[in-house]
Amino acid sequence: MFSHESIPLISFFIIMLLCVLAAVLHPVHALVSWVNRRKRRATLKHTEQVRKLYSR
Repeated sequence: MFSHESIPLISFFIIMLLCVLAAVLHPVHALVSWVNRRKRRATLKHTEQVRKLYSR
């Protein structure tokens, strides 16, 4: 390999590494936020049921 090719190859490798990292982290973040929203929604429903029970 020639020395003038090393900088473009290194930059290409870094860019591809960042793309792979984003491709992995984006679905993981979406899944975690979806689970958090479901937990929050379930907690709110449970709180509403308890309030209805004690408001009588």
